[in-house]
Amino acid sequence: MTLPLHGIRVVDLSRLLPGAFATLMLAELGAEVIKVEDPSGGDPMRQLPPILNGRGLYDLLLNRGKKSMALDLKRADSVAVLDRLIAKADVVVESFRPRTARRLGVSGEQLRARHPRIVHCAITGYGQTGPYAERPGHDLNYVALSGLLSADARQPGELPRMFMADVGGGAMTAVISILAAIVGRDRQGAGASLDISMHDAALYWMMVPAVRDVVDGGVGAIGDLPTFGRHASYNVYKTKDGLWLALGALERKFWVSFCAAVDRPDLAARHETTLEDQADLIHEIRRVFAGRTRQEWLDLFEGHDVCLTPINTPAEALRDPHVQARGTVDHRAGLRAVRPPFLARETTALLGPAPELGADTEAILSGL
Repeated sequence: MTLPLHGIRVVDLSRLLPGAFATLMLAELGAEVIKVEDPSGGDPMRQLPPILNGRGLYDLLLNRGKKSMALDLKRADSVAVLDRLIAKADVVVESFRPRTARRLGVSGEQLRARHPRIVHCAITGYGQTGPYAERPGHDLNYVALSGLLSADARQPGELPRMFMADVGGGAMTAVISILAAIVGRDRQGAGASLDISMHDAALYWMMVPAVRDVVDGGVGAIGDLPTFGRHASYNVYKTKDGLWLALGALERKFWVSFCAAVDRPDLAARHETTLEDQADLIHEIRRVFAGRTRQEWLDLFEGHDVCLTPINTPAEALRDPHVQARGTVDHRAGLRAVRPPFLARETTALLGPAPELGADTEAILSGL
Protein backbone atom coordinates (compact mmCIF):
# COMPACT_ATOMS: atom_id res chain seq x y z
CA MET A 1 0.00 0.00 0.00
CA THR A 2 1.28 3.46 -0.93
CA LEU A 3 1.76 5.68 2.09
CA PRO A 4 -0.31 8.91 2.20
CA LEU A 5 2.65 11.32 1.80
CA HIS A 6 4.50 9.31 -0.87
CA GLY A 7 6.05 11.80 -3.31
CA ILE A 8 6.16 14.67 -0.78
CA ARG A 9 9.64 16.04 -0.07
CA VAL A 10 10.38 17.74 3.25
CA VAL A 11 13.48 19.83 3.93
CA ASP A 12 14.14 19.77 7.66
CA LEU A 13 16.26 22.68 8.91
CA SER A 14 15.14 22.26 12.52
CA ARG A 15 17.21 21.42 15.57
CA LEU A 16 16.45 19.31 18.63
CA LEU A 17 13.26 17.52 19.58
CA PRO A 18 10.12 19.34 18.28
CA GLY A 19 11.16 19.52 14.63
CA ALA A 20 12.73 16.07 14.67
CA PHE A 21 9.56 14.50 16.09
CA ALA A 22 7.41 16.35 13.54
CA THR A 23 9.49 15.25 10.55
CA LEU A 24 9.65 11.69 11.91
CA MET A 25 5.85 11.58 11.72
CA LEU A 26 5.97 12.95 8.18
CA ALA A 27 8.53 10.26 7.26
CA GLU A 28 6.28 7.59 8.80
CA LEU A 29 3.47 8.91 6.61
CA GLY A 30 5.67 8.34 3.55
CA ALA A 31 7.39 11.68 2.96
CA GLU A 32 11.03 11.92 1.91
CA VAL A 33 12.72 13.92 4.67
CA ILE A 34 16.06 15.59 4.00
CA LYS A 35 17.64 16.77 7.23
CA VAL A 36 20.02 19.66 6.58
CA GLU A 37 22.70 19.79 9.30
CA ASP A 38 25.69 21.91 10.19
CA PRO A 39 28.85 20.05 9.03
CA SER A 40 30.52 20.80 12.39
CA GLY A 41 28.67 18.43 14.68
CA GLY A 42 25.25 18.35 13.07
CA ASP A 43 22.03 18.61 15.04
CA PRO A 44 22.90 18.99 18.77
CA MET A 45 20.53 16.08 19.38
CA ARG A 46 23.30 13.80 18.08
CA GLN A 47 25.16 14.48 21.34
CA LEU A 48 22.14 14.77 23.62
CA PRO A 49 22.26 12.22 26.48
CA PRO A 50 21.65 9.40 27.02
CA ILE A 51 24.57 8.42 24.77
CA LEU A 52 25.18 4.97 23.31
CA ASN A 53 28.47 4.32 21.48
CA GLY A 54 28.95 8.05 21.00
CA ARG A 55 25.45 8.66 19.59
CA GLY A 56 22.47 10.26 21.30
CA LEU A 57 19.52 7.92 21.74
CA TYR A 58 17.04 10.65 20.78
CA ASP A 59 18.88 11.08 17.48
CA LEU A 60 18.76 7.33 16.82
CA LEU A 61 15.05 7.21 17.62
CA LEU A 62 13.67 10.40 16.05
CA ASN A 63 15.77 10.65 12.88
CA ARG A 64 14.94 7.20 11.54
CA GLY A 65 14.12 7.05 7.85
CA LYS A 66 15.57 10.46 7.03
CA LYS A 67 18.44 11.56 4.82
CA SER A 68 21.24 13.76 6.15
CA MET A 69 22.78 16.58 4.13
CA ALA A 70 25.71 18.54 5.58
CA LEU A 71 25.40 22.22 4.67
CA ASP A 72 26.63 25.30 6.53
CA LEU A 73 23.75 27.77 6.23
CA LYS A 74 25.99 30.62 7.35
CA ARG A 75 28.20 30.35 4.24
CA ALA A 76 27.25 32.54 1.29
CA ASP A 77 27.80 29.74 -1.24
CA SER A 78 25.26 27.56 0.57
CA VAL A 79 22.38 29.88 -0.29
CA ALA A 80 22.14 28.76 -3.91
CA VAL A 81 22.44 25.09 -2.97
CA LEU A 82 19.67 25.34 -0.39
CA ASP A 83 17.49 27.29 -2.82
CA ARG A 84 17.81 24.56 -5.46
CA LEU A 85 16.92 21.97 -2.84
CA ILE A 86 13.85 23.90 -1.72
CA ALA A 87 12.80 24.44 -5.34
CA LYS A 88 12.21 20.67 -5.53
CA ALA A 89 10.58 20.40 -2.10
CA ASP A 90 7.01 20.65 -0.82
CA VAL A 91 7.60 21.49 2.83
CA VAL A 92 10.30 23.32 4.81
CA VAL A 93 10.46 22.91 8.59
CA GLU A 94 12.69 25.21 10.65
CA SER A 95 12.98 26.12 14.32
CA PHE A 96 15.10 29.27 14.37
CA ARG A 97 14.09 32.36 16.25
CA PRO A 98 12.53 34.84 13.76
CA ARG A 99 15.56 37.13 13.57
CA THR A 100 17.91 34.20 12.96
CA ALA A 101 15.65 32.74 10.26
CA ARG A 102 15.65 36.07 8.43
CA ARG A 103 19.43 36.39 8.75
CA LEU A 104 19.87 32.92 7.23
CA GLY A 105 17.33 33.67 4.50
CA VAL A 106 14.96 30.85 5.49
CA SER A 107 11.99 32.75 6.94
CA GLY A 108 8.57 32.05 5.49
CA GLU A 109 8.38 35.45 3.85
CA GLN A 110 11.78 35.04 2.16
CA LEU A 111 11.30 31.48 0.93
CA ARG A 112 7.73 31.87 -0.27
CA ALA A 113 8.66 35.00 -2.23
CA ARG A 114 10.77 32.69 -4.45
CA HIS A 115 8.76 29.49 -4.00
CA PRO A 116 5.08 30.38 -3.57
CA ARG A 117 3.96 26.72 -3.48
CA ILE A 118 6.19 25.81 -0.55
CA VAL A 119 4.62 25.04 2.82
CA HIS A 120 6.91 26.76 5.31
CA CYS A 121 6.53 25.68 8.93
CA ALA A 122 8.34 27.60 11.67
CA ILE A 123 8.29 25.84 15.06
CA THR A 124 9.33 28.36 17.70
CA GLY A 125 8.82 28.93 21.39
CA TYR A 126 6.70 32.07 21.24
CA GLY A 127 5.79 32.53 17.57
CA GLN A 128 6.82 35.02 14.91
CA THR A 129 5.25 38.09 16.53
CA GLY A 130 4.71 39.56 20.00
CA PRO A 131 7.07 40.81 22.71
CA TYR A 132 8.43 37.30 23.46
CA ALA A 133 9.13 36.31 19.84
CA GLU A 134 12.92 36.56 20.10
CA ARG A 135 13.22 35.11 23.60
CA PRO A 136 14.97 31.78 24.11
CA GLY A 137 13.08 29.00 25.82
CA HIS A 138 12.52 25.29 26.30
CA ASP A 139 9.59 23.00 27.08
CA LEU A 140 9.68 23.87 30.78
CA ASN A 141 9.37 27.59 30.03
CA TYR A 142 6.38 27.14 27.69
CA VAL A 143 4.38 24.91 30.05
CA ALA A 144 5.23 27.22 32.96
CA LEU A 145 4.19 30.40 31.19
CA SER A 146 1.01 28.88 29.76
CA GLY A 147 -0.22 27.70 33.17
CA LEU A 148 -0.03 24.05 32.11
CA LEU A 149 2.73 23.27 34.60
CA SER A 150 0.74 24.76 37.47
CA ALA A 151 -2.39 22.87 36.45
CA ASP A 152 -0.68 19.52 35.88
CA ALA A 153 2.03 19.34 38.57
CA ARG A 154 1.28 16.66 41.17
CA GLN A 155 3.24 18.53 43.83
CA PRO A 156 4.56 22.11 44.02
CA GLY A 157 7.97 22.28 42.39
CA GLU A 158 7.64 18.92 40.61
CA LEU A 159 8.85 18.89 37.00
CA PRO A 160 6.95 16.99 34.30
CA ARG A 161 8.67 14.00 32.69
CA MET A 162 6.75 14.43 29.43
CA PHE A 163 7.76 17.10 26.92
CA MET A 164 4.23 18.40 26.59
CA ALA A 165 5.01 21.60 24.71
CA ASP A 166 7.74 20.09 22.53
CA VAL A 167 5.85 16.99 21.39
CA GLY A 168 2.18 17.83 21.82
CA GLY A 169 2.51 21.56 21.23
CA GLY A 170 5.36 21.72 18.74
CA ALA A 171 5.59 18.48 16.80
CA MET A 172 1.97 17.36 16.61
CA THR A 173 0.58 20.84 16.05
CA ALA A 174 3.12 21.31 13.26
CA VAL A 175 2.15 18.07 11.55
CA ILE A 176 -1.57 18.87 11.72
CA SER A 177 -0.87 22.30 10.22
CA ILE A 178 1.41 20.92 7.50
CA LEU A 179 -1.10 18.28 6.42
CA ALA A 180 -3.88 20.88 6.29
CA ALA A 181 -1.64 23.23 4.28
CA ILE A 182 -0.81 20.49 1.76
CA VAL A 183 -4.53 19.84 1.26
CA GLY A 184 -5.13 23.58 0.92
CA ARG A 185 -2.33 23.94 -1.63
CA ASP A 186 -3.74 21.11 -3.72
CA ARG A 187 -7.09 22.89 -3.77
CA GLN A 188 -5.97 26.50 -4.14
CA GLY A 189 -2.50 26.26 -5.69
CA ALA A 190 -0.62 28.27 -3.07
CA GLY A 191 1.57 27.19 -0.17
CA ALA A 192 1.46 28.63 3.33
CA SER A 193 3.53 30.13 6.12
CA LEU A 194 2.77 28.29 9.35
CA ASP A 195 3.56 30.03 12.64
CA ILE A 196 3.72 27.24 15.25
CA SER A 197 4.21 28.61 18.75
CA MET A 198 4.77 25.98 21.43
CA HIS A 199 3.57 28.47 24.03
CA ASP A 200 0.35 29.05 22.05
CA ALA A 201 -0.18 25.30 21.73
CA ALA A 202 0.34 24.73 25.46
CA LEU A 203 -2.19 27.48 26.15
CA TYR A 204 -4.62 25.76 23.75
CA TRP A 205 -4.36 22.59 25.82
CA MET A 206 -5.01 24.69 28.91
CA MET A 207 -8.61 25.25 27.84
CA VAL A 208 -9.67 22.04 29.60
CA PRO A 209 -8.11 22.56 33.06
CA ALA A 210 -8.83 26.30 32.78
CA VAL A 211 -12.47 25.90 31.76
CA ARG A 212 -13.70 28.05 34.67
CA ASP A 213 -11.47 30.91 33.52
CA VAL A 214 -12.19 30.52 29.80
CA VAL A 215 -16.00 30.47 29.96
CA ASP A 216 -17.60 33.72 31.05
CA GLY A 217 -19.01 33.32 34.55
CA GLY A 218 -17.37 29.91 34.89
CA VAL A 219 -15.68 30.82 38.15
CA GLY A 220 -19.07 30.58 39.83
CA ALA A 221 -19.94 27.18 38.32
CA ILE A 222 -20.81 24.38 40.76
CA GLY A 223 -19.00 21.05 40.97
CA ASP A 224 -15.87 19.65 39.37
CA LEU A 225 -14.76 16.60 37.48
CA PRO A 226 -13.89 13.72 39.85
CA THR A 227 -10.57 13.22 38.06
CA PHE A 228 -8.08 15.14 40.18
CA GLY A 229 -7.33 12.69 42.97
CA ARG A 230 -10.02 13.74 45.43
CA HIS A 231 -12.45 10.92 44.59
CA ALA A 232 -12.01 7.25 45.45
CA SER A 233 -13.44 5.95 42.17
CA TYR A 234 -10.75 7.68 40.06
CA ASN A 235 -7.45 7.31 41.82
CA VAL A 236 -4.23 5.33 42.19
CA TYR A 237 -3.57 2.79 44.91
CA LYS A 238 -0.54 0.96 46.29
CA THR A 239 -0.73 -2.81 46.63
CA LYS A 240 0.73 -5.16 49.24
CA ASP A 241 4.00 -5.57 47.28
CA GLY A 242 4.55 -1.82 46.91
CA LEU A 243 3.35 -1.62 43.30
CA TRP A 244 0.54 0.55 42.01
CA LEU A 245 -2.83 0.20 40.29
CA ALA A 246 -4.98 2.81 38.55
CA LEU A 247 -8.72 2.68 39.20
CA GLY A 248 -10.87 4.58 36.69
CA ALA A 249 -14.36 3.62 37.84
CA LEU A 250 -15.71 7.02 36.85
CA GLU A 251 -19.21 5.87 35.90
CA ARG A 252 -21.45 4.42 38.59
CA LYS A 253 -21.76 1.03 36.86
CA PHE A 254 -17.99 0.54 37.01
CA TRP A 255 -17.86 1.59 40.66
CA VAL A 256 -20.64 -0.83 41.59
CA SER A 257 -18.84 -3.60 39.74
CA PHE A 258 -15.61 -2.73 41.56
CA CYS A 259 -17.27 -2.81 44.99
CA ALA A 260 -18.81 -6.20 44.20
CA ALA A 261 -15.45 -7.62 43.04
CA VAL A 262 -13.69 -6.59 46.27
CA ASP A 263 -16.64 -7.89 48.33
CA ARG A 264 -17.52 -4.42 49.62
CA PRO A 265 -21.06 -3.81 48.32
CA ASP A 266 -21.54 -1.48 51.29
CA LEU A 267 -19.36 1.10 49.52
CA ALA A 268 -21.39 1.18 46.27
CA ALA A 269 -23.67 4.01 47.44
CA ARG A 270 -20.70 6.31 48.09
CA HIS A 271 -19.79 6.84 44.43
CA GLU A 272 -20.67 10.55 44.50
CA THR A 273 -20.54 12.04 47.98
CA THR A 274 -19.01 15.09 49.64
CA LEU A 275 -15.27 15.64 49.40
CA GLU A 276 -15.00 14.98 53.14
CA ASP A 277 -16.61 11.57 52.71
CA GLN A 278 -14.48 10.90 49.62
CA ALA A 279 -11.33 11.53 51.67
CA ASP A 280 -12.48 8.87 54.16
CA LEU A 281 -13.43 6.54 51.31
CA ILE A 282 -10.00 6.89 49.69
CA HIS A 283 -8.38 5.78 52.95
CA GLU A 284 -10.75 2.82 53.10
CA ILE A 285 -9.94 1.75 49.52
CA ARG A 286 -6.25 2.13 50.25
CA ARG A 287 -6.63 -0.41 53.06
CA VAL A 288 -8.47 -2.73 50.69
CA PHE A 289 -5.75 -2.63 48.03
CA ALA A 290 -3.00 -3.05 50.62
CA GLY A 291 -4.33 -6.51 51.36
CA ARG A 292 -3.11 -8.20 48.15
CA THR A 293 -0.26 -7.98 45.65
CA ARG A 294 -0.70 -6.24 42.33
CA GLN A 295 -0.81 -9.50 40.40
CA GLU A 296 -3.34 -10.96 42.81
CA TRP A 297 -5.60 -7.97 42.20
CA LEU A 298 -5.16 -8.22 38.43
CA ASP A 299 -6.05 -11.91 38.56
CA LEU A 300 -9.10 -11.16 40.71
CA PHE A 301 -10.40 -8.46 38.36
CA GLU A 302 -9.86 -10.50 35.18
CA GLY A 303 -13.25 -10.76 33.51
CA HIS A 304 -14.87 -8.07 35.68
CA ASP A 305 -16.22 -4.95 33.97
CA VAL A 306 -13.99 -2.56 35.93
CA CYS A 307 -11.56 0.10 34.66
CA LEU A 308 -8.50 -1.16 36.54
CA THR A 309 -4.96 -1.30 35.14
CA PRO A 310 -1.42 -1.62 36.43
CA ILE A 311 0.72 1.51 36.49
CA ASN A 312 3.42 0.24 34.16
CA THR A 313 6.97 1.44 33.91
CA PRO A 314 8.00 2.32 30.31
CA ALA A 315 9.76 -1.05 30.04
CA GLU A 316 6.65 -2.88 31.28
CA ALA A 317 4.46 -0.90 28.88
CA LEU A 318 6.54 -2.05 25.89
CA ARG A 319 6.21 -5.68 27.02
CA ASP A 320 2.48 -5.48 27.73
CA PRO A 321 0.66 -8.49 26.19
CA HIS A 322 -1.92 -6.24 24.51
CA VAL A 323 0.90 -4.26 22.89
CA GLN A 324 2.53 -7.48 21.73
CA ALA A 325 -0.72 -8.88 20.34
CA ARG A 326 -1.42 -5.74 18.28
CA GLY A 327 2.15 -5.44 17.04
CA THR A 328 2.32 -1.88 18.34
CA VAL A 329 6.05 -2.12 19.04
CA ASP A 330 8.49 -3.11 16.29
CA HIS A 331 12.09 -4.07 16.90
CA ARG A 332 14.06 -2.73 13.97
CA ALA A 333 17.37 -1.01 13.40
CA GLY A 334 18.57 -1.94 16.87
CA LEU A 335 15.74 -0.25 18.76
CA ARG A 336 12.12 -0.73 19.76
CA ALA A 337 10.00 1.69 17.78
CA VAL A 338 6.37 2.36 18.59
CA ARG A 339 4.18 1.94 15.54
CA PRO A 340 2.67 5.25 14.30
CA PRO A 341 -0.89 5.36 15.69
CA PHE A 342 -2.07 7.49 12.76
CA LEU A 343 -1.40 4.90 10.02
CA ALA A 344 -3.95 2.33 8.86
CA ARG A 345 -3.35 -0.98 10.62
CA GLU A 346 -2.60 -2.78 7.35
CA THR A 347 0.09 -0.23 6.48
CA THR A 348 3.67 -0.88 7.52
CA ALA A 349 6.17 1.97 7.78
CA LEU A 350 9.61 0.42 7.29
CA LEU A 351 11.91 3.26 8.26
CA GLY A 352 15.65 2.75 8.01
CA PRO A 353 18.09 3.71 10.76
CA ALA A 354 18.99 7.32 11.56
CA PRO A 355 21.68 8.50 9.11
CA GLU A 356 25.22 9.46 9.91
CA LEU A 357 25.96 13.17 9.60
CA GLY A 358 26.09 14.14 5.91
CA ALA A 359 25.64 10.55 4.71
CA ASP A 360 23.39 11.59 1.79
CA THR A 361 25.01 14.90 0.84
CA GLU A 362 26.61 13.76 -2.43
CA ALA A 363 23.53 11.86 -3.60
CA ILE A 364 21.26 14.84 -2.86
CA LEU A 365 23.58 17.29 -4.60
CA SER A 366 23.82 15.10 -7.69
CA GLY A 367 20.02 14.94 -7.74
CA LEU A 368 19.85 18.73 -7.94
